[in-house]
Amino acid sequence: MDATRRTTSIQDVAERAQVSAMTVSRVLNNSGRVAPATRQRVEQVIREMGYVPNALVTSLFNGRTRTIALIIGDISNPFFTAVVRGVEDMAQRNGYTVILGNSDESVEKERHYITALISKRIDGLLITPSGSESRQILDVLTARGIPFVLIDRDLPGIHADTVTGDNIAGAKLLIRHLHSLGHRRIALVNAAGDISTNRDRQRGYQAALREHGIESMPVLVSANSYRRDSAHPVVHQLLELPSAQRPTAIIAGNNLLAIGVIEALRAAQVKVPEDMAVVCFDDIELASALDPFLTVVAQPVRSFGTIAMQFLL
Repeated sequence: MDATRRTTSIQDVAERAQVSAMTVSRVLNNSGRVAPATRQRVEQVIREMGYVPNALVTSLFNGRTRTIALIIGDISNPFFTAVVRGVEDMAQRNGYTVILGNSDESVEKERHYITALISKRIDGLLITPSGSESRQILDVLTARGIPFVLIDRDLPGIHADTVTGDNIAGAKLLIRHLHSLGHRRIALVNAAGDISTNRDRQRGYQAALREHGIESMPVLVSANSYRRDSAHPVVHQLLELPSAQRPTAIIAGNNLLAIGVIEALRAAQVKVPEDMAVVCFDDIELASALDPFLTVVAQPVRSFGTIAMQFLL
């Protein structure tokens, strides 16, 4: 004979623990005053009965789902992987679940995710915006009273907490380092796209060249992508320049571009750093083990995620 298995309810837990359903709720939410002995008894019953709170019912009761969403540009980039770890560490410590979305730097995918997430009643959003067009969809969150935090990139005209590094200062540090090594022809291989990180790194690069009296080279971009293979054609363009104009050093806009730059140089039998120095923004995992070793402007990326999550708590 078939039997329907009934889901354990909060009332079942209350009856076995000989307390009210409200007391069980207080134990689950770690709120209100519950005697230690009572709390221990309720927690024991919860374990014995395998009780799992109904998230929908709980959210209707207290107006919170204890769920936040994180939308990043590219999960294959170690930079964003570190951000995710920081967010999840802080979220888990505070009893939150994280929904992860990968925008692939597409505003359309970003819009699709956010529209779906609003219907899931998220408590907040963490996002690395894909560009200035992201403002429109984020305005919808503001209108609905859903808080959000920007990570790594800011958006002019958007009033929100933002966690980012000083990209202008980082570019100046790299130029100073290369200048101290005697380099005077320094190229920046950067990603195209309407992203504040790109703009700030280019501004810092150009400002540092002026400060050191170095003639500015054309800033080379790589087809709206931070992916490593997008650096290959850009490096080929540099190597086709006359030797008197060819750079002796390249600054890569991020870690993946740096790897792509080195791949292209090796394919052209250009030695790094003997024939061409390469430095970059963002740390590369196991950078010290790379051959050649790279000088990088490292950022506390995992802390970006941790701090951003703290803003939502």
